[in-house]
Amino acid sequence: MMSFAFGGHERERLQIAVAGYERPTPCGDDHDDNWLTVHVTLQCGAFEGRFDAAFLTHELQSFHVQLQHLYRTLVGTAQLRTLEGQLQCTATGDGRGHVRITGVATDEPGGDRHLAFALDIDQTQLHASLQSLASVLQAFPVRH
Repeated sequence: MMSFAFGGHERERLQIAVAGYERPTPCGDDHDDNWLTVHVTLQCGAFEGRFDAAFLTHELQSFHVQLQHLYRTLVGTAQLRTLEGQLQCTATGDGRGHVRITGVATDEPGGDRHLAFALDIDQTQLHASLQSLASVLQAFPVRH
C-alpha cells in the first residue's frame, strides 16, 4: 500500500493510503477505471479518525498540480474535493513558508458524521508530501 501524508507527527497528521484500483483490470470506462480504494487516517490533537473511502485518480492528480503551484509560490490554495464527499481539504500558503491544511472528513458517503480539522505544516513538509503523492500517482496513474 502506498500513501502520502500531511503533518509531521502522530498528533497532527492526515494520511491517505491507497490500496489500489477498485477495478484491477480496466473495463474501458474512463470513470469506473479510475476509482481507487483508500484508507484515510486523521489525527488532530486528541481527535482521531479512520475510515475507508473511494477517490478518483483525477482528484489526486488535480490536487497534486495545485500543490506543486503552492510549493513554488508559497501563496494561494490547493484543494482536494472528492466526488463522494468523504474528504474535503484545502492547503493555504501564507507566502512565508507556512501552510495550513483545513478540511472536513466524513466517514461514509452522504453521511452526517463529520470531523473538521486544521493542521499546520511548513514548506519542507509540503515538499515531502508532494514527493509521496507523486509516487502514488506514478503507481496509480489516471487511466485513459
